[in-house]
Amino acid sequence: MSIFKAYYPLGLGTSRFPINGPSDHSGIEKSVDIVLKALELGVNYIDTSYSYSAGMAQAVLKKAFQRTQNPFDVTVKVMYDIDKTADAARKRVELQLEEMGLERAKFFTCWSIWNYEIFERIMEKGGVYEGAQKLKDEGIIDHICFSTHAPPADIIKIIESGMFEGVSISYSLLNARDMQAVLDAAQKYDVGVTVMNPLGGGIIAQNPDYFSFACSKEDASTVHAALRFAKAHPAVDMILGGVNSLQELEDSWRVWQTPDPELPELRRERVLKQLQGLTGFCTGCQYCKGCPQGLPVSQMMQARNALLFAPTVAYNRREPELLYNIQIFRKLLFENAWIPEQAENTCIGCGACEEKCTQRLKIIDAIEDTFRRAKQAGFSLEQHKLRLKELLYRQGFRRVGLYPNGGFAKLIMEEYSQFFGEPEFEWLLFNSDPKMWGEQANGATIHSPDELFTLKPDIVLIGTYKYDTEIAQDLEKYKAAGIKIEKLHQDQNVPWVF
Repeated sequence: MSIFKAYYPLGLGTSRFPINGPSDHSGIEKSVDIVLKALELGVNYIDTSYSYSAGMAQAVLKKAFQRTQNPFDVTVKVMYDIDKTADAARKRVELQLEEMGLERAKFFTCWSIWNYEIFERIMEKGGVYEGAQKLKDEGIIDHICFSTHAPPADIIKIIESGMFEGVSISYSLLNARDMQAVLDAAQKYDVGVTVMNPLGGGIIAQNPDYFSFACSKEDASTVHAALRFAKAHPAVDMILGGVNSLQELEDSWRVWQTPDPELPELRRERVLKQLQGLTGFCTGCQYCKGCPQGLPVSQMMQARNALLFAPTVAYNRREPELLYNIQIFRKLLFENAWIPEQAENTCIGCGACEEKCTQRLKIIDAIEDTFRRAKQAGFSLEQHKLRLKELLYRQGFRRVGLYPNGGFAKLIMEEYSQFFGEPEFEWLLFNSDPKMWGEQANGATIHSPDELFTLKPDIVLIGTYKYDTEIAQDLEKYKAAGIKIEKLHQDQNVPWVF
């Protein structure tokens, strides 16, 4: 039996709490109220991470857990890009448990496995999986799971490995056809499934008329119908609802208070059939695969489905063209691990893809537009190289600071070495979180921002995307000490790391 079968069908996601930062006391208390209400309603699985909700999700959970007697289970997460060894995995788990005021967690999640290669690295001797297994042997965790946005074929191979008891996948009306084989594999191997992004990152909720075909005669709410569809496959145990308010929580909860008015298997069959008839919508059938130039045509067309809907506000950005580009390239990079070597279009216009397309989409024009957008958004390795050359290469710097450390800093350091060889300067990492001071990341020590005056890097490069303007304002005072402050991303850029 699946490890998630005993849980309420709605799990609580903690990435969208209404918190602006550590000093947002009002937002923190509102978030505590959301957790307490969820537990009161019977929600008993909590999906969380140390970086969620401005890094405050687990502190919120600690406050809530201290005020309730209702049962719950949580997952702790370890991401290979940040923690690569068994010891690092243990330390990350211990920090999360301490942050939540817990002694153990029911679930351990190998977080954000991008592809099968990352899975193989996790499984290496002394790696993350070995650390998880030791924690399980000691009774600190019970089950080892994974979370992924990898291509479906890679997810299936990981499931078939038999190394995991549960998986969290992105599954909604937007990628339903592509993910059926993944769900079938999970059912075959008795791997529990939790679904994230059941509303397609907000796209479905913001475009109810377009997706109204998912509704049954008895259920006129597109959001409710989309949630029921995501749960309709027999492999799916739980839908994760990331909520921003009590109203959102209660609305999602109400979906599960009555049985589905339509038999789940009939709902799934009906909706999948209707997906094929959507005008201008890529259904993910993948008949267009096999581009002679090696372009991921199917993935590009599925990502461009975002253009059919109103853009979703993200990363504190609101300009429509940029928001569309964020949605397109986030999916291509985060879910398909694809970024072009250069922004110039490499399509030769042979038309093989268009001949096979069941939706008769203008794929050649779409590819041309995708590369145009990539050039505009700085989404290519060539443009990454040009930006790092402009900012850092042969500038005479002795010390280069990266703020904050994390995924952006890691990528900057790796790509600099890839493009230019070993740097002629020293890397310095900075973070405002006191728990990280003195730790090592990517071979460098993490420092407090207060040490900027004493360490005096020649430049501090702000890598993060969502809060880069706010951080730049906070660091303005260091310019008086002769420290140059620069943002990695330019105005129309999409994030280098999503």
